[in-house]
Amino acid sequence: MALMSRFAFTAALMCAAPAFAETAYFTAIPDLPLAQGLHDVGDNWEFSNAGVRVFGAAARGRARAEQVRAFYQETLPALGWAVSVGSGGENETVYLRGREQLELSIHQQGEEVLLKVRVFVNPAPRD
Repeated sequence: MALMSRFAFTAALMCAAPAFAETAYFTAIPDLPLAQGLHDVGDNWEFSNAGVRVFGAAARGRARAEQVRAFYQETLPALGWAVSVGSGGENETVYLRGREQLELSIHQQGEEVLLKVRVFVNPAPRD
């Protein structure tokens, strides 16, 4: 059974390798992929205080806001993120993963989309 699991894992990895190779990621958030058509604009910032860490980045490119939103709705759950129902504004979606909160703000600007990302990392609970 373990041999079969290894084979299935290896086969899945080989099939996913070409798609993974084409995926770009935020410079400041290396485990957050960029939706197709977007590029990191280098507008990165970070703030830390009393154990709370907040950082952000931005991306833009020729895309439709609906496509960008759909990309993250499909991709983020596979990375451990769950949508936080009832949170966020009109153009915002909030995701949660452990002690982290990810906020995506997606704005259509003509033929381009501006995506602003904020990540909040809460301190570990004290014993």
